[in-house]
Amino acid sequence: MSNRSALSQPLHRLLSGALLAASLPLAMAACAGPRPADEMPSAAVEPADAQNAGSIAPGEPSPLPSRPTCNAAAAKASLIGKTADAATVEQAKVSAGGHTVRVLKPGQMITKEYLDGRVNVHVDEKNVIVDVGCG
Repeated sequence: MSNRSALSQPLHRLLSGALLAASLPLAMAACAGPRPADEMPSAAVEPADAQNAGSIAPGEPSPLPSRPTCNAAAAKASLIGKTADAATVEQAKVSAGGHTVRVLKPGQMITKEYLDGRVNVHVDEKNVIVDVGCG
C-alpha cells in the first residue's frame, strides 16, 4: 500500500467526523415540531387593560397604551429655591405626577432620551433646586 493512502485515511476520518458534527444540529432542528405561540420569544403579552378593552379584529392595529404624564409646572412653583433632599425630591415626583425622578447637577453627564413620566430636578452647586422639568 502506498504512503499516500496511509496519510489520507486519518484525514478522511477527521473530515467525516466534522461533517457529522456540523450536520447533527441541523437534522435535529428539522425534526422539531412548531412551538406554540405562547412559548415563542416574540410572543407579546397583552396588558390587563388591553384585555378588557374588547376584542380587536385580526389585522387591526392595537391601540397605543396610555402614556404616563408629567406636569412640571405643578412641582416647579412650590419647589424652586428649596434644598433638594430626599423628601423634597419625592415631593417633586408626586407633585408633577411622575413615576421616576432624577436630580441633575451642573456639568453632570446625562442621558438624552425622553421618558414621559420622568421628573428632572435641576440643582445648582449648593444643591438648591433651580428648575423642574419632565423627560
